[in-house]
Amino acid sequence: SAQLNQVLLDLSALPFVFTLDITFIDGFLSRIINQFAAIPTVVGLLSLLAAAVTMANTVSLSTLERRRQIGILKAVGLKGSRVLRIMIIENVLIGLLGGVLGMGVSALMVAAMTALGVGDAIPIPRDAVPLAIALLVASVVIALISTFLSSGVAVRERVANVLRYE
Repeated sequence: SAQLNQVLLDLSALPFVFTLDITFIDGFLSRIINQFAAIPTVVGLLSLLAAAVTMANTVSLSTLERRRQIGILKAVGLKGSRVLRIMIIENVLIGLLGGVLGMGVSALMVAAMTALGVGDAIPIPRDAVPLAIALLVASVVIALISTFLSSGVAVRERVANVLRYE
């Protein structure tokens, strides 16, 4: 690399020879490719955020639709904290099941696509297992928090108010 300029000048002296140092072009293309490599990560994070909001919305709406059931459970003698625990357990199990099914289906699809193509079928790479566990934990935590926040209002409401309009 120390004598690169001299070699380029010597080669340029030959007839019909055009010399070009492509290190600048190579560096430029490498930077462009590295910047585009971040796009799938950003899209994945935005998809994860959209899934979290959708999951929290679904849990909140299902809790609000079950106000009558909550009122009946409280009317037969269950305390509000017990009803809240029941709802948290239900939604945490649903969140866990959704996470496991989602990753299972995606692992099967990756395996099927890999089997149709060239290469070994690796549903979840070994270095991605901590990320898969983190995503499962995230789905459970999102279900827990959204259930706690949305159920708290429904559980604290008086039984007479809930059952009056039903």
